[in-house]
Amino acid sequence: MLRKRSISRQVLDIAYAVVFVLLLLSSTLNGVSGTAGAGILVGFGVALAVRRRSPRWSLALAWVLAIVQMVSGVLPLSADTAIFAILYCSAAYGDSVLRRVGLASAVGGGVIAALYMAYVDGNPFGPPTEEGYQEPRLAQFALLLAGLWAMLGLSWALGRLAYARRTAIESAHARELAEVHQARAEHEVAIEQERNRIARDMHDIVAHSLAVVIAQADGARYVRTVDPAAVDTALTTISDTAREALSDVRVLLGQLRHSQGDLPTPGPGDLERLFDQMRATGLNIDSSIDPTEVSLGAGTHLALYRIAQESLTNALRHGDPDRPVTVTIESDSAGIELTVRNSVLPGRSAPESSGHGVAGMKERAGLSGGTYSASGDDASWTVTAWLPATTPSTKGTT
Repeated sequence: MLRKRSISRQVLDIAYAVVFVLLLLSSTLNGVSGTAGAGILVGFGVALAVRRRSPRWSLALAWVLAIVQMVSGVLPLSADTAIFAILYCSAAYGDSVLRRVGLASAVGGGVIAALYMAYVDGNPFGPPTEEGYQEPRLAQFALLLAGLWAMLGLSWALGRLAYARRTAIESAHARELAEVHQARAEHEVAIEQERNRIARDMHDIVAHSLAVVIAQADGARYVRTVDPAAVDTALTTISDTAREALSDVRVLLGQLRHSQGDLPTPGPGDLERLFDQMRATGLNIDSSIDPTEVSLGAGTHLALYRIAQESLTNALRHGDPDRPVTVTIESDSAGIELTVRNSVLPGRSAPESSGHGVAGMKERAGLSGGTYSASGDDASWTVTAWLPATTPSTKGTT
């Protein structure tokens, strides 16, 4: 299998192989091996040229050249040093199978080379006999085997260390890349959550403001001939509501463009102002607020205000205007509970089928750590939300 290498690295490998062949060519031609040795030298040069691009073919070619060398009876050549570089690359750039084959080649090749050098013709350590074989020399074989295993094994081990180092670097790079992708994904999730929050605020502001404006405009049209002063009051309420909505929408648009701060968080007194605003539209509200103080975070105050606002807006749009809307707020050490109950006109659609308001209220309560429920029948609709306190009340403790 060919490995992808950059052109510059491949050119360097070829240049190294050419220099290797040219440096050893003259000594090989002038030696005993002659032309056969030169051919083996060129073959090892080719194996060196492709040792990193295709370590599998390079190792196979080295085995073929070694077998040809032993069969032809060519004495060990200086070209055989190329085997060390080939074994190194088989361990450094080969796959798991090739690395095991390279290790087996180092072990088996060392045994074969030691046997050849110790017992076969061409042994440089003693004269041949008439049959062409040396007398067995176990000590000599053992010494050759130890030396060959040391050199071949060291070459393979260095390649294995290079592979481990390269793998560690690639793993570290992959981890860094994964962390970058994770950070980018978390950033995108945060942006999406912020957009959803802004969309919820936009829905609450626009839906509530338009409901108030429409109710005031319709009421002013009906009573203008009977009570002209009521028209001025209605127009004043329309103007104030529109200005407040416009201010809030500008803040939301600024958040989309420039990541500005959040809207001002409504406080406990803003609920009474909300009730008065809704009463000005003609909605009959019967409110009961528990005076017990409870510690609520800014997000919980906003959730309480928005849930009450959306519930009253739904009551104005879908409820029976002749019957009062009951709003109850009860507090204890654990949190605060809001209940909004209104009568429903026959044939009016339920709030849960009219858009994203109910889903937004449920999500606001959930994000604050509380609960939300909405239920009803043909006669009434009830919204109940419980929101937890920031810290338990210490009243009554010593």
